[in-house]
Amino acid sequence: MPPKDPHSLLWTLRFKQHKTTILLFVEQAQTFTLIKQELLEAIKKSGRTEINGQAVPSNPEEVIFGVPKEKNDLTKGWVGLDIPEVEVEDGMGSKKKVGGKKSVLNASPLGAGLKDGAMLAFKFKKDGAKMDEDGLNLYDSNWDVVMPSYEDEYGSQTQT
Repeated sequence: MPPKDPHSLLWTLRFKQHKTTILLFVEQAQTFTLIKQELLEAIKKSGRTEINGQAVPSNPEEVIFGVPKEKNDLTKGWVGLDIPEVEVEDGMGSKKKVGGKKSVLNASPLGAGLKDGAMLAFKFKKDGAKMDEDGLNLYDSNWDVVMPSYEDEYGSQTQT
């Protein structure tokens, strides 16, 4: 992957799993499939074959992204980025489908409403896990993201 020259359409996204953080420069409209591929390449170029005991896959389709439930309080957890297809009423009595694999909301960082500097969690699909039609694990809502705290970094600063 050649180096990218910075410009206004290039964003920095932060990807976290366990204690690992990976920064990638991506285009606003770059597809998540390409971003997943770049993420896997970055992990492999660093010489890692696993993260916290979980093997790094070679297929980008095995990567799942998540976003914070509350971007100002990451301790509240993460939710999958993919928006499942649902049927909604448009106010005039007709129904339409939104979301799903081919939705613009799932296509790119810009479509998903992300911003430059956004933080995303990532995890890998587990073998034998039951998946829905969009390829999401039906029972695994856990995200292995460890956020450092001041106490972790510097210890307790209480005076005696």
